[in-house]
Amino acid sequence: MNNTLSNIWKMLTPLDKRKLGIVTVLVIFMTIIESLGVVSIMPFLSVLANPESAQQNFLLKKIYILLSAENTNQFIVYLGSVSLVIVVFSACLKIITQYSLNRFSSLQRHYFASRLLDIYLKQNYSFFIQRNSADLTKILLNDVDQVVWGILKPLLTILSYGLIVLAMIVLLIFYDPLMAFTTAGVIITFYTVMFLVVKKFMKKISQEFSKANQERYQSCQEVFGGIKDVMINHAHDYYYDRFDRNSRIYARHYASQESLGQIPLHIIETIGYGCLILLAIFLVLQDHSVGVILPVIGLYGVAAYRMLPAAQNIYRAITTYKFSEHILNGVVQEFELNEIKNGQKVKGDIINFDHQIELIDVSFAYPNHPEKQILNHINIKIEKNASLGVTGKSGSGKSTLMDIMLGLLQPTSGILKIDGREINERNVQSWQSLVSYVPQFIYLADMSVAENIAFGTPKEQIDFHLVQNAAKLAQIDEFITQNLKDGYNTVIGERGILLSGGQRQRLGIARALYKQPQIIFMDEATSALDTETEKAVNEAIQSLNGKMTIVIIAHRESAVANCSNILSIGFGDLYGK
Repeated sequence: MNNTLSNIWKMLTPLDKRKLGIVTVLVIFMTIIESLGVVSIMPFLSVLANPESAQQNFLLKKIYILLSAENTNQFIVYLGSVSLVIVVFSACLKIITQYSLNRFSSLQRHYFASRLLDIYLKQNYSFFIQRNSADLTKILLNDVDQVVWGILKPLLTILSYGLIVLAMIVLLIFYDPLMAFTTAGVIITFYTVMFLVVKKFMKKISQEFSKANQERYQSCQEVFGGIKDVMINHAHDYYYDRFDRNSRIYARHYASQESLGQIPLHIIETIGYGCLILLAIFLVLQDHSVGVILPVIGLYGVAAYRMLPAAQNIYRAITTYKFSEHILNGVVQEFELNEIKNGQKVKGDIINFDHQIELIDVSFAYPNHPEKQILNHINIKIEKNASLGVTGKSGSGKSTLMDIMLGLLQPTSGILKIDGREINERNVQSWQSLVSYVPQFIYLADMSVAENIAFGTPKEQIDFHLVQNAAKLAQIDEFITQNLKDGYNTVIGERGILLSGGQRQRLGIARALYKQPQIIFMDEATSALDTETEKAVNEAIQSLNGKMTIVIIAHRESAVANCSNILSIGFGDLYGK
């Protein structure tokens, strides 16, 4: 528990901690008012059962004088009214407190998820290569929720209801210590035994629940991301069975967790009712009058009315907490990525590109396979406004080389220099602001053509003139204006499903040109185009020769035929034409 509290505390920002302090003060105030409401019922019942006690009991007589009652009946009305006002005020305060707790918890879900997404987006490209996107999505959209609803909110529930239970026990101790300790002992023992019985089972199903949930996310992402392959290869049964099996485990264990949290409620209600009956019988056997019995039963009845649901909520919060505890450890590790990244942060430097790009003795191996060298001792010089064509067989490291030149990957050894300055954490973002990239497979969002070309630019800030110029250079303006119903405002569907492969590729080229880069990198950018279209696009690209630096990766020699330099990876070093 201490470790959990420490982890939660580390995840909260200073502002979150201040908000938590305010909520805690509100909970304490609510507990005090709740206690007053319970205490106020006893004088009312005492005078109601025995009107003479208003003059015989020292405390009641003081209250009688304080309220300036003219007779006993009026005093009963005053006591009842005061008790009612306190109870009503207590109810209103409970509503406000509950809303505050829910609001704090719900907003923490938002803050945690937003901060974690921000942490992810600030990681290096290699981070995303090594992590499964379905797992990252599950952590953001499910595990963060589980931490809030399964850890943070139960802890707040234990705090609020724990104070109520403690206050009720203290009140009963003042009246009858033996009876108070007996009542507390019965409740605590019962719930402790119940928790010990379900603890191991809860841990087991929690781990299976988390694993099944990850499989659900991954199944959905894979089946919808590769729906064409799924249909062609008739793999729908595999994915359906995989999702169905894990979804069933998820649902069954969720139901088990809910049920285990509710089981004691009905038992403890029966125990509480039985204890009140036994208390009444005990008092009768002691020859106490109704005037004594009624206030005592009233006090214990109201205390039980407050205490038993509170104890049940605490137990349910503890079982929920136990069910979600191991998920917190994983989320905390994700937040620690921020500490690692912040430790690397340094003041950004500005990079200018006026002369040349240079790779000096660059080698690279992925961290998870350090023994497998993708690139070995690559040396390249590219003059400003020149062009480089990179060829080589599949798997030779062409795309990895481009990722290094883009600053997405750090070489295992060797350096990337721009105008003699090494690219590092200080200046990589400045370098990337000068370049554009056209990948082999273009990602298109479910937005308009114009928004996809000006990708990442708010709609109201898009420069339509630049959009159209970029589309013309990419040889797609005519298609957009003549074949799409709403022209540049046409929404093209998820992943550009309404467009052909060649059209998607040309939109990707237009996106790269919209940025008005000094260097454009093209990774098999024309591989999806037919021969005629490829020729037109290559002509458009080559028309940029002398105006910007171009790096092209391609299988076809025709795509790099007009480049001023060509690098054949696996067959030799850079050579000029």
